[in-house]
Amino acid sequence: MTWRVVVGTLLVVATMIIVAFTAINEPARMADFDAGFEARSIEVGAALFESNCMSCHGITGQGIPGVAPALNSADLFNGTRLTEVGWTGALEDYVRLTVAGGRPLASTGTSYPQRMPTWSQEYGGPLRIDQVENLVDFVMNYGLTYAAGTGAETAAAAPAAEGIGANLTDPALPAGDAARGEQLTMDLGCVGCHVTATVGPAWLADSHPSGTGIGTRAGESVTASDYAGEATNAVEYLRESIVNPNVYLSTGFTAGVMPAIYADSLTAQDVADIIAYLETLK
Repeated sequence: MTWRVVVGTLLVVATMIIVAFTAINEPARMADFDAGFEARSIEVGAALFESNCMSCHGITGQGIPGVAPALNSADLFNGTRLTEVGWTGALEDYVRLTVAGGRPLASTGTSYPQRMPTWSQEYGGPLRIDQVENLVDFVMNYGLTYAAGTGAETAAAAPAAEGIGANLTDPALPAGDAARGEQLTMDLGCVGCHVTATVGPAWLADSHPSGTGIGTRAGESVTASDYAGEATNAVEYLRESIVNPNVYLSTGFTAGVMPAIYADSLTAQDVADIIAYLETLK
């Protein structure tokens, strides 16, 4: 019987050691688990951002002037923006509620023409609650950059490029690069209104009632009976649509939706590249 007592005692002691070791390491294990879970959530959020948010808020969350504000920005994380909109709660809750419920009206002091849609299924949107949380984690992850003092606000501002202006022939356009133009339409958020949604006239042939793309329709529009602009050919029509978008509106669309900022913010090369790309969409 003695050996049984000894074995039993050893087993009890071994069990206590294992339990103690597990308890000591539990906080570190849970921290690793939480970090891994958050990393996966941010990764999923990045994919959701790319498919749902990038066209308005920019590829890196830098915002698009006249379309949507920056999310990857110091003023969001240092409290400035929350003060401007009168929010007194936590930033994470502000981001969560904005993603979930959208913004039917622009915040005071802003001039973004598009409302932000509702994303959470709780309010009639397309995303599950966990997907909303993924997006929140992704946006909040931008804040780590500014907490470390290495955000964009520390970089020297690039000199402003000279805008092309609203004249349709002066300056003359340089040769355009269609590939760069396509990238610009994504960077500026144009595809969010003209390709992935119907906020503006559809660019692609299979999305337009006529069955033709903007590259074909541009030449036809200047000869249409209701055309009220100043363009005389397809290139001028596309240029006019970019730099002076309210001169002529396609049927069913209203003025003030497309940002009227590109005459001042895009260079002649930018406009030439965008036009070169649009002309490929037959």
